[in-house]
Amino acid sequence: MIQAMEGWLGTGEPNAIQAWYRERNGNDYSGNFPWCDATITNAAYTSDNYDAVCYGTDYAYTVAHAARFNQDKAWTAMTNGILKSGIRRGDIIFFDWDGSSSIAAIDHVGIVTSVSTDGQYVYTIEGNTGDVCARRVRVVHDIAGYGRPKYPTAGTSTTSTPARYQVTINGLAYGYGAKGAHITAVGEALVAKGFGKHYTDGPGPEWSDADTRNYSDYQQSLGLKGTKAGQDADGVPGASTLTKLLGKLPAPAASKPTPAKPAPSKTQYEPFPGEGFFHAGRYSPIITAMGRRLVALGFGRHYKTGPGPNWTNADKANVRDFQLSRDDLKGDADGIPGPKTWAALKIPKI
Repeated sequence: MIQAMEGWLGTGEPNAIQAWYRERNGNDYSGNFPWCDATITNAAYTSDNYDAVCYGTDYAYTVAHAARFNQDKAWTAMTNGILKSGIRRGDIIFFDWDGSSSIAAIDHVGIVTSVSTDGQYVYTIEGNTGDVCARRVRVVHDIAGYGRPKYPTAGTSTTSTPARYQVTINGLAYGYGAKGAHITAVGEALVAKGFGKHYTDGPGPEWSDADTRNYSDYQQSLGLKGTKAGQDADGVPGASTLTKLLGKLPAPAASKPTPAKPAPSKTQYEPFPGEGFFHAGRYSPIITAMGRRLVALGFGRHYKTGPGPNWTNADKANVRDFQLSRDDLKGDADGIPGPKTWAALKIPKI
């Protein structure tokens, strides 16, 4: 599991994790949605720890994920300090930046790689931290608690996961998840030079772990060292090795002009119901739709039982979190949707 997370180190955004999660869960997860728990889900899935870590369910909403650990009696709240909590390598760690141990207040998630012997620090790997996947050092204030998966092994995958980031060379993407005829060409060139042993079905148009492993073998044949993500022989191409492999750098095909897309229908999103609409006692399916949209965007931490048709303080607090996340709305972050907030939410018409 940890090796799978290490494979994503350095990944920025938007990224293949988001694309993978969107393909599995639909366009509610469009654009640059918060992807910390999607990273955990992907690493669990690819390292054969999906049932242990995610209970067979994809998670993007950290509150729901922590609640599932709690339901399984596999949750420990961070109320007695780091050492007394028993947190250890492989645990799924959840954070509340306000310092509580409340599951409903959780903001973020990662995986524990180690704990300092004095109990002052927890070392982690986290997706969507500073817009990248990176190693972090955390203190007790920020830790809400942790879930302990029932790993089939000691908490790590026995198979090393190759690098899973992309680079752009001469206008074309290479690396895990990249697609195109140029990817097939790289695979075919690797096979022609004797570096195709990791393919099971042959080269194809989407860059896979097999492409990465074969390319790493090729890089090592050139004398490059280091197969961990970010090292010279990690299996992700550089311009020099790609030129040696192909003879020249491929360039994007000239694109044909495409007709302009029709303007979106004005009825695509739910019309703004007016600022006076949002007050205590208001009951409407519009409020449910708004709450579901907030959750889909990662702003649902104040809900305890999920969005509903009654306007509540939880709705107001989640709207405020959404407003504070955007520079164009920070000046009016009162938790009451105005026309700008409503337009930014893009709530599907009900």
